[in-house]
Amino acid sequence: MKRPKSACGCSIIWVSDDEPEETMPNKHLRHPEDSVLHGRKVVWETLRELVKATRLSVKWDGAPAIVWGTNPANGKFFVGTKSVFNKRRVKINYTVDDIGRNHKGPVADILKLCLEYLPRTDRIIQGDWIGVGLQGTSYQPNTVEYRFREEIQQKIVVAPHTEYTEVTPEAEAKIGVTLESTEDCYFVDTNNASIKPPLGWRHLIPFIIPVWKMKAPAPKKSYNYYVMEISKHINSYVCVYNAEDLTPEQMYNELDDKYKGEVTLYTFKVWFMILELKQRLLDAIVVDGDVECLIDGTPSNHEGFVICSDNPYKIVDRWGFSKANFNNLDRNWSYEEV
Repeated sequence: MKRPKSACGCSIIWVSDDEPEETMPNKHLRHPEDSVLHGRKVVWETLRELVKATRLSVKWDGAPAIVWGTNPANGKFFVGTKSVFNKRRVKINYTVDDIGRNHKGPVADILKLCLEYLPRTDRIIQGDWIGVGLQGTSYQPNTVEYRFREEIQQKIVVAPHTEYTEVTPEAEAKIGVTLESTEDCYFVDTNNASIKPPLGWRHLIPFIIPVWKMKAPAPKKSYNYYVMEISKHINSYVCVYNAEDLTPEQMYNELDDKYKGEVTLYTFKVWFMILELKQRLLDAIVVDGDVECLIDGTPSNHEGFVICSDNPYKIVDRWGFSKANFNNLDRNWSYEEV
């Protein structure tokens, strides 16, 4: 299957042969600034999460996403990609033969290793594939290169981050998973980021009037269409502009006229204000670890973070990692076509 293109010409990430990422259980993970497209109430909920956050899960830039555990429906251990949550053509693998029927290429090879070496558990876990052990200290499963201090001795390396209640599209997800490494599997610690003290409630005061003046697409039959199209408009700037070269006025003025009735200039002003607050959060995060991150050989930060709460958001530098990832999609995300 060929990947569709976004408005900026970048490939849209697909996580299975028949279900786009939006249908997966962790679909609620969005950039906090994009909450402006979902109304004032969602904006205030988002802002509260940003200013009170103290514990975060580190987003490792692995590929593909691996889901494994025991299926409560039959008590059997399985491995798979996020396609185990498909609404149609569920791809869940209990045996090597299942993997051969459901997958091909590098994804199939990776899943066979996971089936052999992942420890058996009664839980349902999702993590990101980092690589095979005993291959030196450097790994680049996607855009970010990771350099460990020592060579990993286990057979496989995985970064676990999410736990689910069941293997269905409606499964509830909980961010923040820590697993003990085993003789065969090295589990990266993704729960080693924090903010102390939190940003604090005073940061909400400047938002009061702008949020009151903003507008978002109203719930109606075409609601998802408007949100999707305006999101494409926003993402198009990430592909080709630097953040300092953009203004709310430009983003609003260059929006197609048929969408301008759904938002106001203040919608984009609040978008930029949340972006700035998110950057304050990123600057305050401390990661307790010694893994070195690089993009194209240049030292960088981690891909991003996820706020550990009942209402999590991903905290990613859109003009750092996201832009680099857009540029590398054709090279790196082939693993996700499963």
